Amino acid sequence: MKTRGKVIISIILIFGLILGGGAWWVKKNLFDEPFVTHVDPTTGKTIKAFNVLLLGSDARPNEKKGRTDAIIVVQVSQDRISMLSIPRDTRVDIPGHGKQKINAAAYFEKPEVTAEIVSEIIGQPVHKYILVRWEGFMNIVDALGGVDVDIPKNITSYSMDGVENRVDLKQGIQHLDGKAALAFVRFRNAPLGDIYRVNNQLEFMKALAEKSKQPSVLLKLPTVLPELYRNVDTNMNLKELMVLAKAGMDFKDSTVLTQALPGYFFNLNGICYWGFDPVQAQQVTYDLFFNGMTTSKVVMEAPPEVISTPKKQPQVAQQPVEKEVVSPPQEDKVDEPTEEPVEDQPEKEEKPDDGTPADPDPNKTLDPIEETPGDNKDQQPTELNVTIEKS
Repeated sequence: MKTRGKVIISIILIFGLILGGGAWWVKKNLFDEPFVTHVDPTTGKTIKAFNVLLLGSDARPNEKKGRTDAIIVVQVSQDRISMLSIPRDTRVDIPGHGKQKINAAAYFEKPEVTAEIVSEIIGQPVHKYILVRWEGFMNIVDALGGVDVDIPKNITSYSMDGVENRVDLKQGIQHLDGKAALAFVRFRNAPLGDIYRVNNQLEFMKALAEKSKQPSVLLKLPTVLPELYRNVDTNMNLKELMVLAKAGMDFKDSTVLTQALPGYFFNLNGICYWGFDPVQAQQVTYDLFFNGMTTSKVVMEAPPEVISTPKKQPQVAQQPVEKEVVSPPQEDKVDEPTEEPVEDQPEKEEKPDDGTPADPDPNKTLDPIEETPGDNKDQQPTELNVTIEKS
């Protein structure tokens, strides 16, 4: 009854503002689209668009922090919806923590720091973010009624830790509920490892964007938006969130484009990273956001100057694909991010115990399974053929 009363009061307040000459305030705060003009610094070309960073955290239930294993920049413009995925193993400089994998930024610092790092990589401003954890992801997908996704091959994966969370997916178009969807976007037991997972995540996001175009989704907005707010951390306001929800209504005939950040695998001190060329990264972003162009040339040879001899990794028994899986893959049970030593790093102040995991031991070594690009240990990254798609 109290909730219903609040809704009625809110409606009366809005009408009162309109009748009292406050229509401009209502329009400004509830209905104006917060698109901003983005300018390419080299060509001067401009577009009206809204950028937001989607972060998928691997924090387990009751954990406050986790690594962001999905990092996707979404741009909603007047012509298309573009998605650029940053591989989680991308080696970057995290302020105060030295060179790290980008997925550790949200663990050590706030999500805004990840957004700042991504902005520097792609050369475009990204100030807004939406961070969702495992349970929140499943709840949102279920609130939408599930999503139809084209599964590239038969896979066995896990939505969360535990044999009871095993999910078997068959090749072809499948209707995924929240549990199956999370298992799909987490799967990386394949050649090229995390790059394969990035493609799965982009395929899911594209299917999600396509579903948002369906009229039936509009009827669920009153349910989906509160569910979204309950299950995410974000610095977006209601007006900005409505833009994303409304995008499907206005983009019925528009193009949805996806792109992974091109780069290369390389090993440093026995840890596998994803490297990238800064000039190329910004060019790929410009082509995607300003011209609607993508490239399939994602995995390339590492430059000679970054190649080092990796430490010998312990042999890990491989499970045949066709045999019964009785427990989740080892990659689902890992330690917190390993922080590399930083010279002259000031000592950190001790913080009261609030339940947040402590910063990991800098001398700790991550599980070798976690730090390899895939299960084929001897496989060398190959260069993919180039194709250009134009919207």
